[in-house]
Amino acid sequence: MPSPIRLSSLYTLTACALLVGMAGCGSGGGGGDDGDALASCGESSRKQFVLDVTREWYLFDDLLPTSVNTADFADAEALLDYLTATARDQGKDRYFSYLTTRAAEQSLLDEGEFIGFGFRTRTDPVNRPMILEVFEASPASEAGMRRGDEIVAVDSGSGYVDVSVLLADGSTISDALGPAEIGVRRGLRLLRDGITREVTLVKRTVTIDPVSDVYGVSVLPLAGTTGVGYLNLRTYITTADPQLRAAFAQFRALNLDYFIVDLRYNGGGLVSISELINNLLGDARSQSDVQFRYVHNTRKSGENSTIRFNPTPQSVQPVRIAFLTTGGTASASEMNINSMLPWVEIAMFGDDTLGKPVGQYAFDLPGCQDRLRLVTFKTVNALGQGDYYDGLAALVPTACAATDTLDQPLGSTSEGMVSAALSWLGGNSTCDPMATGLARAKASGTEFAQRYPRPRHPSAAQWWLPGLE
Repeated sequence: MPSPIRLSSLYTLTACALLVGMAGCGSGGGGGDDGDALASCGESSRKQFVLDVTREWYLFDDLLPTSVNTADFADAEALLDYLTATARDQGKDRYFSYLTTRAAEQSLLDEGEFIGFGFRTRTDPVNRPMILEVFEASPASEAGMRRGDEIVAVDSGSGYVDVSVLLADGSTISDALGPAEIGVRRGLRLLRDGITREVTLVKRTVTIDPVSDVYGVSVLPLAGTTGVGYLNLRTYITTADPQLRAAFAQFRALNLDYFIVDLRYNGGGLVSISELINNLLGDARSQSDVQFRYVHNTRKSGENSTIRFNPTPQSVQPVRIAFLTTGGTASASEMNINSMLPWVEIAMFGDDTLGKPVGQYAFDLPGCQDRLRLVTFKTVNALGQGDYYDGLAALVPTACAATDTLDQPLGSTSEGMVSAALSWLGGNSTCDPMATGLARAKASGTEFAQRYPRPRHPSAAQWWLPGLE
């Protein structure tokens, strides 16, 4: 990854580069000092900070307005929205640049912590909120919620209101479930197998286990093979490192050749974790083989660099890899798929990915908690392939439509996406092609916002993981 970079004495760029999905990283945590820190930072300083950093580092600097008067904008957020508007209209920066806080980001990236109920949701084509997964040791898991539950009504303290009413004004289910603050209480009326029940949840600090102890790692049977290594990765954060190494050590010990990497809801995260996954899948690669290349704007071309494979003691030599994807698969997740494309036979199953071949650096304003996540680079694979703003389906030769069957557990051989992947790994070369060409919907945000909702004012974790509650 790029060497640590320092800006002028006023602004500091963090040493690690991140790739994130739908513009987000961090959590709703960080304590109550954020407000005090921000209060000490005048709005004029915040706006000038955003303008200066964007002019110098923005990947799409040729799309920035030529003249900007910071006094025309109420706050730094409004200014950033204006600066990135053209790139957003072209589908290149779909709110991938944003402002958050250092404390909130570090809470998620270092420890996997966020404030919430502990589940992820997605709305179906008729706007019904469905539970995708429930995190262990969370209010949601303690209330018995599980994958496939439908939220039909929400009680915010004055009685249950039907979801269709709550979402009628364009609000998302995330808006209805309240801010990412400890103590926020909601009643949920859930529908499962034709039976409704009600639960009451209170938001608290929840820790995401990147590789679930329940379904994160398994070996699935497949005739004629020693088995298929199945890995479900929720997010690319620091605590994923030892879990990934342990999983691949198990796969290596069993001499597995076929793999399913389940990234269906993974919005990305740390580039270092993406590099690690490539290395764990790259035992057949030499240290001269290219994983990917960083590309910056012309002003920062000196920061361009090449990342090469560096296999680990746990690395495997895949014959075939099936990646499971949806519109929630973004950034570092897409980067893994694109990086492996030149080197091994791969396929995608599910829905097309979000389309985020770009990444952000973190810029901190001294004296306050402001952190600017700005799109500053893109990545390309060893063949120079990148710019997949429409998603990866058009780039990957085998991209098959498959159903995310919510009534089946993740990792189950009877779940639609896993079943389709096993069929291909077993030699079946026919499938229904994955739909592509979603650029217009994605550029406007409608497709993503509909399926993986964010509140009007997302927490740091919700920037990273849309649908997180």
